Amino acid sequence: MLRRMFLALAALALPAVAADAKPLVHAIPADVASLDPADIRGQQDQEILVNVYERLVRMKFNPKPDGTLMADPVEVVPELAESWTVDGPVITFKLRPGVKFFQTGNPMTSEDVRYAFERLVRITGNGRNQAGIAGIFKAEQIEAVDPMTVKITFTDGSGTPTAIPVALTSMKFQQFAVIDSVEVKKHATTEDPWANEWLKKNLATTGPYYIANRQLGQQIELKAVPNHWSGKQPPFEDVVLRIIGNADLVSLIKGGVVDYAAEGLTGRQYDALQAAGFPVLHGETPSIMRLHMAMDKEPFTDARVRQAMLYAIPHDRIVKTALAGRGKRQTCLWNAEDWTCNNGYEKYKYDPAKAKALLKEAGKEKFSFDLWYSTALPYNSDIAIIIADSLKGIGVTANLKPTPALQLLDAYRARINGVDQTMSGMYLNEFVIWLNDPSTLANLAMVTKSPQGGISNWARFSDPAVDEAHYKYRNSSDREGRLAAYRMIQDKAADSASTINPIILVGRTIVVSPKITGVTFSQDPYARYVYLHPK
Repeated sequence: MLRRMFLALAALALPAVAADAKPLVHAIPADVASLDPADIRGQQDQEILVNVYERLVRMKFNPKPDGTLMADPVEVVPELAESWTVDGPVITFKLRPGVKFFQTGNPMTSEDVRYAFERLVRITGNGRNQAGIAGIFKAEQIEAVDPMTVKITFTDGSGTPTAIPVALTSMKFQQFAVIDSVEVKKHATTEDPWANEWLKKNLATTGPYYIANRQLGQQIELKAVPNHWSGKQPPFEDVVLRIIGNADLVSLIKGGVVDYAAEGLTGRQYDALQAAGFPVLHGETPSIMRLHMAMDKEPFTDARVRQAMLYAIPHDRIVKTALAGRGKRQTCLWNAEDWTCNNGYEKYKYDPAKAKALLKEAGKEKFSFDLWYSTALPYNSDIAIIIADSLKGIGVTANLKPTPALQLLDAYRARINGVDQTMSGMYLNEFVIWLNDPSTLANLAMVTKSPQGGISNWARFSDPAVDEAHYKYRNSSDREGRLAAYRMIQDKAADSASTINPIILVGRTIVVSPKITGVTFSQDPYARYVYLHPK
C-alpha cells in the first residue's frame, strides 16, 4: 500500500504579525454574485471565497527574494484536515479536532465534509465540473467513516476506482470549501433542496474572515474570525473590498485610499504608479487571454475565416501597448507548463498577408462581426481596440461590444444553453485554469455540451474524436495514452481555430502600498489576505 502522511504543525505558518489598526483596502472591479462554493459565478466570487472559507488542504507557498510568496503548482499542506493517507484510488482524511463554524458555533465533523462535497455533484454549476476533474461524480464516493474521518474513493467517471493524478491537489480549490451542514440544511426548501439561494448571500464557514457588512455595489467589509482555531489572527483584522466602478483608481492608490489592486488598471497606469514609488509586482501565473468564435454562425462557419483571424492578431503590439510589456504570447492550448503541451498555436504568428489569402480563398474578403468583452478590466478595451484595428487592415470590421461583467455572463450562458443567441461573433476573455493538466479545460470548452461537460463551450465546438479521447483519458493512469490523446485534442483545436484560442499569457500584475508586504502569486489569481502584513 502506498501510504503518505502529512502532519499539520509543519505547515500552518501564517505570519504572526500584530494587527494593523487601519483596514486593508482592496479595489475590486465588480460586486460578488454568489457566495456558494458549489455555484461560483465569477472572479470576485472566487476571490472572496478564498478568504472566507477553508478546505481540507491548502496551497503550499514558498518565499521569493522580493518578499512575495509563490504557490507550488502541485503540493498541498493541511488545513481542516490534519493528515491523510493515500491508498491507490482512496484518500482518507483525518479532520482537525476542535474546529467550530463561525457564527453558529457548530463543531466541524466528517458529515460537514461529506455534505459539502455531495452538494458539488448535486448542483449544476462550476462546482460539479471541478468535482469531476478531481474524480468525484457521485455522493456515494464520499464516506463519513466516523465523526473525524472522511474517506473518498475517486473514479474515472464510469464508476471504476482510479488513482486520479490531480485528486489531492484539486482539494485546495475554492469549490471544495467545507460548509456548516447543520446550518445550511435549515434553509433548504422543497424548491431549493440544497439551499443554493441562501448560500449565494450567506456564509456557513470556519473562517479566517467573515462578512461584517455589505453595501451592494459599493463595498464588502471583512473581519477576522475571533479566536480562530489556528491560534493565529491575520495581520489585518479588517479588510475592505471596495468596488471601484468608474472611480479614478490611480488617484485612490496614490492618495492612500486603496492599498491593493490587481484589476482595473492599464499597463500605462501600472508604469505611472511604479514611477511614483509604488511596488508593482508581476507573476507569470496562468491567466490567459483567449478568443472564441461562434463557429455555428456566419461569418465564422468556415475554418479558413477563423484561422485568418488568428493570423491577424498582433501579439507583440498587445503586450507592448496594452500590457506595458507585462505578459507574453501564449502558444499552448493549455497552461504553458502543462506536461502535454505541443504549442500547436505557434503557427499563428502575426501574418496579415496570410490572413488575407485565407479570406480570399474562403470567398469572404469583407465582412463585419461583433467582438464581445467585459468592461471589468480596462486593458480588455485596449486589447479589443488593437485587435479591431489590426483586422481593419485585412478588410474586416469588428463591432466592439464592451459589456458589464454580470450582463456579459448572462449572455454568455444564454448562448451556451441555447436560451438566447443574441451574443455571437467573437468573444474575448481572460481566465485561469488552475491545474497544469489538460483535463479541466478540455472538459469545460472542448467537449460537446452535455451534462458531463462543455459548460463553457461558447463556440459550440463539437468533434466525436475529441469527446471519445477526453472521456477515456481524462482521469486515466495511462500516462502515454493521456499524452497522445491530449496532443491530438490540441491539434484539433488549433486546426478548428474556434474555441479557447490562446492569445496572450497575461499573468498577474499587482500594485500595493509601499507599507505592505506578503503578496501571494498562485495558479488561481486571487489575493490571500492572511499573508499580507504591514512592513
